[in-house]
Parts: sequence; C-alpha cells; structure tokens
Amino acid sequence: MKRMLLVVILFLCFVLKALAGGGDHYPNGAEDFLVGALPPPGFYVIDYNYFYQVDEFMDNSGDVIDKGPLSDFSLRVYANVFRVIYVTKFKILGANYAVHAFFPYVELNANAKGFHVHKRGLGDIIVDPFILGWHTRYFHIIAALDIYMPTGEYDKHRPVNVGKNFWTFEPILAITFLHPSGFSASVKAMYDFNTTNNDYINPATGKETSLKPGQEFHFDYAVGYSPKKWIRVGIAGYVYMQTTDDELDGKDIEDNRGKAFAIGPVVKLNYKRFSLVAKMQREFGVKNRPRGENLWIKIIYAF
Repeated sequence: MKRMLLVVILFLCFVLKALAGGGDHYPNGAEDFLVGALPPPGFYVIDYNYFYQVDEFMDNSGDVIDKGPLSDFSLRVYANVFRVIYVTKFKILGANYAVHAFFPYVELNANAKGFHVHKRGLGDIIVDPFILGWHTRYFHIIAALDIYMPTGEYDKHRPVNVGKNFWTFEPILAITFLHPSGFSASVKAMYDFNTTNNDYINPATGKETSLKPGQEFHFDYAVGYSPKKWIRVGIAGYVYMQTTDDELDGKDIEDNRGKAFAIGPVVKLNYKRFSLVAKMQREFGVKNRPRGENLWIKIIYAF
C-alpha cells in the first residue's frame, strides 16, 4: 500500500508539473494552409478532430525518462472542437473585422506504473471578439487575441482535468504568402499569458496552494502547393517554447520549461463549400513534456 502511494505521489508530481508547464491551452499544430488569409465576409464552421498518442516522457535534457513511475508513461488524447467564425463587412484600419469561438470536447487517458486516469468532458471555451484581416496581392495577415476561459470541468483532487482552471490571453499574428502558381507558405505565431490557478493541490505535500503556468511562445507553420483547385499538399508542423518558469506558491519551478518541435505531411481537399484537411505530425527535440504523434482531421464548411 505504501509503495502504491509513493507511485501515485511521484506520478502526480511529475505529470501535473509537466501538464502545468507543458500542458498548454493551445493544441499545437491545429492550423496549417492559408492560416493568415481571412475568408470573405460570411459565416463558417470548422470541426477539428484531434488524436494525440504518447508513450514517452522527456526530461530536461531531452532524454527519455526510463526509470521511476514515468518510465511506463502513456497518454491518449481525443478532442472534437467545433469552431464558428463570422467575418463581417466592416472595415477597421483597412482590415476586415471578424469574430470566432471554439467549443472543445476532450477525452484523456493517462497511465504510469500502477496508475491510470481517464477523464472526458467539455474543455475550456475560446473566444475572440476582435480579429482583423488584411489582404495584398501576395500576402495576407491576421491579428487577433484569443481568450481561453476556464469553463471546463476541474477538480483539484483529480490528477488530470479537461479544464485548466486558469485564463489564457493569446495575442496572434498569422501571415500567409500565396502565389498564383499555387505555392503557399503560412505561419501562425502566438504568445500565451497565463493567469494563476488558485485552487491547486501540491501533490508532494497534499496542501492547497497556487500554480501559475509560465508564458509560452509557439507557432504553427505550413508550406504547400496546389496543382489543381481541388487539392493542396505539403508539410506542416509547429514549434513550442516555454519562455518563463512555472510558479508554485509564488516560487519558480526550475528546470521545467517545455520545448517541442513537430513536422509531418498535410493534404487539403476542396469540393464546393466543403474542405477537408488531414495531417500527421511527429514530435522531436522535446524537453519536459510527453513526446508523441498526432493526427488531425478538419472539416470546413462555408455558408
């Protein structure tokens, strides 16, 4: 019984600390082709299906943790995120004005030696009341501020939650280069400012305290070519870097900043008002986070 309790405590210490610093609100790699090009005025919906599989946890040196409770670590994530976008006819500073919102359903399965956690439910809703999109002959630019609200279910006594119990304010700058030949290159850069979770239990002590995740810089990217109007193929991925330390009870948690890179193939198919995007991405250069692969399937419809 004592050994099992020790395993649980170690699991909570490592995984929850990692989920605080590396369990970022934004699902890295979500966007790809033409992410900087705001569509014409109208109403749009996107259904994101996200599958993430992990069987390794990396330490601060970028090596696989092969001893202790995390040596047998695994994580399975499925998320279905419904996004609504409305692009208005209004112009601000020469840009089209738009708004959007995301409604995520999340299912998590985490395992370590002697421990299993399964949780599912509505995640944290994302809103953005102020999106601006500019267009030139070859370049398209979007500036926005996504706000992650702590609406998802959260219980401080649970080791894994679908809700984060803190706010994230995420300035965004997305740029797309689109050439008439069919070549495109896109980047969506983001910087996350996280608030404090004041309802957190330190798994090492069992005492209630506060946890403030560090700030994060990350960007999605995609390069592609469209030989025909109905198809675009290329590569896509992301870069993630935690820029400041997590804070536990106001004190920095050292040597815990997350880092990750990913790349993989992507294809987009277009048919009338529908588009389908499918992509796979494998992570590398990972520190203080799980390392795995993800699969994205997006369905886009323009009304």
